[in-house]
Amino acid sequence: MAAVMGKKPEALLRRLSVRQRMTAIIALLLLPLAVLSAVSMVVLNEQEMAFRDSVEESVHGLLPLGTLEYYLQQALVDELLAESNDAVPDFAALTQNIDNSFSSIQLGMDSKDVPEDVLHDAQNAWVQARPSVRRLVEQVHAQHMSGAVASLNTRAELERAIRDISSARASLSGVLKARYENAAAQRKSQLHWLMWSWLITLTAAGLLVVIFLRSLLRPLQALTHAARGIEEGQASVRVNVEGRDELAVLAECFNRMAANWEATQTHLQAEAIKDPLTGVLNRRGILSRLDAELDLHRLRQQPLSVLAMDLDRFKFINDHYGHSMGDRALTWVAGIMRGVLRENDHLGRHGGDEFIAVLPNTSHASALDIAGRISEVVREGAAREAAYPEITIGVATAPADGGQAASLLEAADARLYAQKKHRRTTDAAESAGGRDGGR
Repeated sequence: MAAVMGKKPEALLRRLSVRQRMTAIIALLLLPLAVLSAVSMVVLNEQEMAFRDSVEESVHGLLPLGTLEYYLQQALVDELLAESNDAVPDFAALTQNIDNSFSSIQLGMDSKDVPEDVLHDAQNAWVQARPSVRRLVEQVHAQHMSGAVASLNTRAELERAIRDISSARASLSGVLKARYENAAAQRKSQLHWLMWSWLITLTAAGLLVVIFLRSLLRPLQALTHAARGIEEGQASVRVNVEGRDELAVLAECFNRMAANWEATQTHLQAEAIKDPLTGVLNRRGILSRLDAELDLHRLRQQPLSVLAMDLDRFKFINDHYGHSMGDRALTWVAGIMRGVLRENDHLGRHGGDEFIAVLPNTSHASALDIAGRISEVVREGAAREAAYPEITIGVATAPADGGQAASLLEAADARLYAQKKHRRTTDAAESAGGRDGGR
């Protein structure tokens, strides 16, 4: 199932050309990466700005309270040193800055990034501290103008203001810490989202690259395998490549080339074992078929017969009628042999005017009968045409006459020449008897 699912995207890609495929893959890879890179830059910039704002908010929010607390503590130690010529701190400006900080925090409450109870506690602490600070500011101005020494009431107010300011600063620190932690959690979530987005995008890009490479490499591997098969002599090898791209066209051309090469090779092989004059097998072809049939004979334990045939008066025909008439005689005899032999029999020209027939699954008696019919038909033709020869046939059968090609041919040749000798002896005796009768 997975293999089928893997082949579907590959088959879809194979409908496109290699150039179109490369363009599509590059577009599918670059577009998501470009978008994701832009989104990452925007998110990281926003996080940097949010961090900067958080730091500035902490500075602008806590610094006035800390400064005010420092001045009040210093004033508590020195009792404001009204008699000195030192400038009185600008408590009113500090108070205004603290009010502005709480106002800015309150404006951001809609974001729900800080618990409302924490923010209310900080605001309440500052509301309680502000009257004490305002009274101290008035007293400090009055003492500064009159040069009087701070009273015990002023010292008590100063201590109360310091406590209130410290409480307000602690509450504001809690607010800013809560906002910072919430912003940090959001930034962490955004970073996780970016990380997973990059992971998914790169994984998808890797899969696309793998599918793209498979759509190129699988046809190339098929072509390579087929080319090696052709190199090893496997003429029937073909490339099964589907699609409409350049590799499919190359595969079709390769298949046509392989088919042409197979046809040429088949033709050459046939010509290599075929006698060009008579159309029957040549010496190599008939001996090869004899070896193959002997292997089947030993495997199946069936009889196998061989006919060794030699034309009579062939030299006389060549000398008196010419070589063209001799070629015609060879062709005529070969045609008669093919007409008498059966479909599964093999006929070949062993050389010159000698022929061999291989008769699979044929007993010695059946082979003699076939040899007799060939001789009779040839003799009848030779009787009608003086330029046609007669024929002498020797028969050998395996396993009685041997189980090898050499032994069978030797036995068939021996019987052939025994018949020729017997015929010459008979003809000589008849010729002598004729001369004696004439006397």
